[in-house]
Amino acid sequence: MKNKTKRVFWGFFSLDYKAIAIYLEEMAGKGWMLEKVGRMTARFRAIEPRKLKFYVDVFKEEGPLTPEKTKEAEEYRRLCQESGWTFITSQDYLQYFYADGDEDPVPIQTDEVLEQKIVETTLWRGELLGTLAFSIIAVVVLVMYFPIRHNNLLSFTGVAGTFLFPILCIFVLASTVYGLFWMLRARRNIKRGFPLEKPTLKSARRRIIAFHGPALTIGIVAILAFTIDAFFMPHIVGLSLLGPVIGMGIGLGLRYIIKKKATEKKDSVLYVTLALIGVMFSMAIVNSLLIHWPTNDTYRADTIPADCPVVTMVELLEGSQQGRLVSREFDSGISPITPKHYAYWETRDINGKTEGIRINYYRAINPYFAEVIFNGVTEKLERGIKWKGMYLLTKTIITDDEMKKLWDVDNLALTEERDEIIVQKGNIVVHMSGDIDFDDRQTRELITSKFF
Repeated sequence: MKNKTKRVFWGFFSLDYKAIAIYLEEMAGKGWMLEKVGRMTARFRAIEPRKLKFYVDVFKEEGPLTPEKTKEAEEYRRLCQESGWTFITSQDYLQYFYADGDEDPVPIQTDEVLEQKIVETTLWRGELLGTLAFSIIAVVVLVMYFPIRHNNLLSFTGVAGTFLFPILCIFVLASTVYGLFWMLRARRNIKRGFPLEKPTLKSARRRIIAFHGPALTIGIVAILAFTIDAFFMPHIVGLSLLGPVIGMGIGLGLRYIIKKKATEKKDSVLYVTLALIGVMFSMAIVNSLLIHWPTNDTYRADTIPADCPVVTMVELLEGSQQGRLVSREFDSGISPITPKHYAYWETRDINGKTEGIRINYYRAINPYFAEVIFNGVTEKLERGIKWKGMYLLTKTIITDDEMKKLWDVDNLALTEERDEIIVQKGNIVVHMSGDIDFDDRQTRELITSKFF
């Protein structure tokens, strides 16, 4: 029984620290004693049901990157022990204590004005900094997702981020407004001589459901989307994971070392410096891996699925012009908005010269998203590739209304050299490039019969 443990979701706001004590008393009455509190979960140990008193205090000398066992922290906990409170654990600024239910220990905080000041300069500041950091990330991500970019419509993760991230931002903003409202009301009560309002466990649980429920749902959907992408596009997802995994590993390792191994606040500066150096080296390594990743072997395919139409160079060329096949590559993907999209490359040796074509096919769920993809592809060609603050390989895009009419499509664009064409008809977009005469009637009929 004593070795039995369980983890529960820990969705309390730090400002609900008074309600947390009531919750812990309820858990002890049910036979569960708090052992450890983390960011998202708390661990409880099975005990005989007991009546216990709990006290959650705010200790301003601690924090996310402050060692747990500094001289100040040890002295503070010793004084609390002398007042009748047994230390359990800590999580950032919050310190967890308990006492027997029959005892009457001295309250750790007796001055409500002083307590309010401590809360304001620690918890509220921490919540504000966290919200500010998230806001910066949110702005960056929103810029990446909006206006809707065609690349984000080609994967489950991209679609989930495009449509769910703004909703997540709304709930985070609501949480921030709640914290600000709580702080302003607490200040008003102090000035009027009223006691601090103590949030009830019932109200805290309502806030957990209201604020964390949608966020958890969005998080689960994002994980599912990422899992699906990992199944269909493991080569791309695997590369994209390298940076976040290394960064998260360094961050968690840094926090553990500071919390458990360091004893002085000044040690945090040294460890953070070492971590930054580690991140810089990791970024250099990841960048090198991405540059030298053997993509040709990853995408190489000898057969093309029957439900994925392509136009081959053999169909476009005649007789001796067909030459010898050098390579053929195929890569496909899937998303809720673009259920089928794939890329096809083919190169041939024709009279000692290497020629090739490339086809990108997109089938969206409706013409609106197909037009978004069409516009995205043309804009990407016009913009080119950004490198060291400059845009390279930019192309001039032209339209040909007469050609559009001949092709009988909704949208059509070409590069000025007429070696690339992007066409959209209904919910299908096709982007072709290579040494192809797109003005030729037979070529046009071949392409339209294959794709449209």
